[in-house]
Formats: sequence, structure tokens, C-alpha cells
Amino acid sequence: MKAMGARALDQNARRVPERATLTMVAPPRQKPPALRPGSVLGVVAPASPLYNRGDTARRAALKKLGFELKLGQHILDRRGYLAGEDPTRAEDFMRVWCDPDVDGVLCMRGGYGSARIVDHLDFEQLAARPKVFVGYSDITTLHLALGKRANLVTFYGPMMRTFANPGDLSYIGPAFVRALTRIEPLGVIAPNPEDPWVETVNGGSVEAELVGGCLSLLANAIGTVDDVDWLGKIVCLEDVDEEPYAIDARLVQLLRAGKFEGVAGLVIAEHAGVEPREFRPAYPSTLSFEDVIDDLLRPLGVPTIYNLPLGHGVHLATLPLGVRARLDADAGQLEVLEAGVIEPAPEPPRPATGSS
Repeated sequence: MKAMGARALDQNARRVPERATLTMVAPPRQKPPALRPGSVLGVVAPASPLYNRGDTARRAALKKLGFELKLGQHILDRRGYLAGEDPTRAEDFMRVWCDPDVDGVLCMRGGYGSARIVDHLDFEQLAARPKVFVGYSDITTLHLALGKRANLVTFYGPMMRTFANPGDLSYIGPAFVRALTRIEPLGVIAPNPEDPWVETVNGGSVEAELVGGCLSLLANAIGTVDDVDWLGKIVCLEDVDEEPYAIDARLVQLLRAGKFEGVAGLVIAEHAGVEPREFRPAYPSTLSFEDVIDDLLRPLGVPTIYNLPLGHGVHLATLPLGVRARLDADAGQLEVLEAGVIEPAPEPPRPATGSS
């Protein structure tokens, strides 16, 4: 059978599961204009604060990639584990996004707190000004809301904090620039250059819309206005610094809530630091993360791969969410078939200088 999609697949391709009930087809997501050399990235802090500045290194790294920065007014605020008061963080987010001088919005870091401001954002205003939006981890909450309430393509990728260590940017930097500046599809997502092994958990291939994010935040969205709907979609999952039982619990929550019913395929990304704690582990005996995959996700029977660099590891791809992709699990490849950005409007002519 052949999967439904933008082009025909081979004879071994898996068909996207269908429901017998009538379902609404969502319109294609709105894409932001591509960034250019010299584009301004507005920086917001919707979650936790930075505890060490490193501004010079981050600015230098992003400038080397061709971008200028404009920081939110309250980017350095702190309130415990939050980057300032909830209303202030929400206002700063809106102010930066709606700033006509800002071409794209880059999150400072994740941590925790996006869920405390998401319902205070004006999604009509955000949708009226489509802009590149980049972040990962706790920023998953904002990706879900921007996709569902503003119907925008967003980018699961590095944040300003990521660019503090220029020595680690040989993979991150080019992937970031390519995803945000080129109107051609990204093609195959490159594996981790230091660990290129990608496991085929279940074989097969499928084309579908690409969605996903940090597992903890996806599970937290159940029952909210931004609850996930993965019917007929390729879902990317990643997380960090959890013991296997905690990942197990979140996957079971999603399974029991029916979120994996009709899923087209799974990309289980690198789960950095997901292993039993060496000091005072939760249980004296444990399962590995790979055991959890085998127990809970392999039985779904859909094309599934494991270990692409799409999360908290040293190397991080920039992945457009809400575009078409092809998962070839037999080859261990995720191929993005559709660009996440569109051609930007021509720049206005600059006034002539000099005497007549």
C-alpha cells in the first residue's frame, strides 16, 4: 500500500491510518518570510532566566552567522526559576514579536515557565505578523500554541543560550542558517556527526506533516486548549535528564489518552542524559531507555527511528514544525520535503545619497 502524501512512495510504504468518522482537514500552516543576512532576531525569555551572562560570545556567534540581535526589555529579569513576572514576560514576548524592526524571534532558553504565559498572548496579532520563531525544550508549549491557535510554521531548534559555546557550533550553526534563510526544503536531516548511528525500531516509510517536541511538555498539554492531535502525522519526541521510569510514565500517559492512535510515524530523537542516576537512583533496579522504547513504542507498528540529534544534545538540528516530511525508517532517515519559510518581500529601496 502507498501512503497518502505529496508524492508516490515505494511498494513498502505504510499508509497513514484513517478513521471511519468524518475529520476536518486543517489548512496549510502559514510560513514566515525567510531571514536574510543582517536580519534582526528579537530575543525573548518566556521561561527560566540565564544564570551566567555570556552575552558577548552569543552575540559574536550569531553575528558570525549573519544575524543581529535585539533583546527584549526584560530579558534579564528574574523571579526565582522564572525570567521575571508572568505578565512582564508575556508583554515582552508580544512587544518583541510585533516590533517592525524584528525579523524573527529567538528564545533565550527553556527551563520552565512558558505554560504560565501562553494564555496571555494575543494569537491574532501573532498570526497577522508571521515571523521565524525558534526554540526547544520548554518552548514546546509555545510551538503547540502557535501551531494550533495562529496556524504558524515554527522551528524546533537552538536558542540564544546554545550559542554561548562557539566550539560546538559546527553542526548547529549551518543547520540553523539553512533552515531559516533558504526557501528550498531541508532534505535529509544529518545524523549526529559524533554518533551517526540511527536505529530502525520499525521499518517502513511514510509521508506526513511533521510535529512534536519535548516529551514532558507534550504530555503536559493533555487536556489543555493546545492538546496534541497526531492522527496521520510524523511525531518527533525528545527529552533530557530524566530517569527511564519518568519517560515511561509520560509515554504511558500519552498512550492511555489515545494520542498515538493513528500516528503515521515516530522519530525518537536523542534523549540526552536519560539514564538511571548514579547517585540515589529512584529504583535499585531499572529498565534502560531502549527497553522503554521496545515495551511501549515498538508495538505501535508504525515506521520508527531512534537517535537523530533533535534535542538537548551537543549537536542540534533546526526542524520546521508543520511542514511535510518523509520518514524512511528502513534507511534511518527523516527528510523534510517542504521549506519552512517563504520568499521575503523585496527590501524597500534605500534613499539616494550625495549631491545632485
